[in-house]
Amino acid sequence: MNLAVISDLHVGLAARAKDLCPEPPSTKIKARSKYIAKIEDAYRQNFVDFVRRQGITADYLILPGDLTNRAHPREVRLASDFVYQAACALNVRRDKIIFAPGNHDVDWTMYDPIDDTGVRWEQRYYSIGHNKFLFRRLINLGQGDILSSPYFIIWNFDDLLAVAYNSASHDTPVPQNGVHHGLADPNHLDAIRSHLQRIPFDGRLRLFVVHHHPLDFSNPLPTTPDFSLMTNAEGLLSLLHECCFDLLIHGHKHHPRFETHSTQTYPHIPVLCSGSFSVEIDTLWAGTIDNQFHLVTLNGRAGVENRLVGKIISWSNNHIKGWIPSEESTTGIHHVIPFGSYFMPDELDALLDPFVRQWLTTHDHILWSEVVDQFPELEYLPLDSSIKTFDRIAVKLGRQTIYQTLKALMIY
Repeated sequence: MNLAVISDLHVGLAARAKDLCPEPPSTKIKARSKYIAKIEDAYRQNFVDFVRRQGITADYLILPGDLTNRAHPREVRLASDFVYQAACALNVRRDKIIFAPGNHDVDWTMYDPIDDTGVRWEQRYYSIGHNKFLFRRLINLGQGDILSSPYFIIWNFDDLLAVAYNSASHDTPVPQNGVHHGLADPNHLDAIRSHLQRIPFDGRLRLFVVHHHPLDFSNPLPTTPDFSLMTNAEGLLSLLHECCFDLLIHGHKHHPRFETHSTQTYPHIPVLCSGSFSVEIDTLWAGTIDNQFHLVTLNGRAGVENRLVGKIISWSNNHIKGWIPSEESTTGIHHVIPFGSYFMPDELDALLDPFVRQWLTTHDHILWSEVVDQFPELEYLPLDSSIKTFDRIAVKLGRQTIYQTLKALMIY
């Protein structure tokens, strides 16, 4: 199964391209505005051309929120049009698009602090939930309504059970303490748990999609505090482990990352922090992250715990070169990250050190692919584990390591 991931489009003034902004600003920088002039005319078509040129196809398209910038109807319409366009290019059927709204998908102009009836507050999702647009049609295909309490939806497919949760449902333009944070509301989690308990475990992939990040990832500038982390993230992660979810995909944080989460009781859950597909990246982060597109390739299950194995394949968009393979040092995430094989460092060293030493008695270098040929169980070892293992062994042997792609990881 292949899952295409497009997150944080921010269709509107925050998008980097003219064709993702219903009303592009003038070519001059506006006073008191953080948004610069849009210089790209064909961002959407360039993505379609890239996907078709690379032969990238997917079974599902995942959208983890912030589809728009201010939830204006024109933004929602443009976001709908592009999502359809992207799904068509990826050969994804229209009924296999999965989304969760983000904090920017709330129309805050509907907020009225003196309206004690709550009517205006209920209208904050009127645009993105309108029948004219794609997102209401997707909601109608599932069970529940992610735009009203308890703010979750379940899509049942033959090979996939997908749950999306609205972690921004509580947010207002005037938040408590001036902080906009995600929230995994305990009452909402109880409702999700109750519903899932009625669904038998049947071998289908279990995917959870949410907007805010539940893990405390550092920013590219690690001294900058992060006030948008999901409150009660532990409650959400506990629910995912308890209900045997295989994969968590989220957006919000524009710095793409991949990690796994485990507890003393439950095994690993892969977590993809998607970054942003098309937001104008803060200049303070230049050279450390870029806009992202991901393909999650799922290749089966392994081990007594029946864990999911596969790879995250990521591309970043360079203003000059277009869509290119991601590189962790400059775009925030490696191009290819396997997952599903998990070993402690001492285990890896004990397993590989004798083999590498013997190999280097007759060869001047060893590739990671040659290690995997000998130890197939390491095919889905996360890339950073592979790199650090080779680094440790190289130091012991007085050798050097080099890494460009997973296939070119070597000790020499």
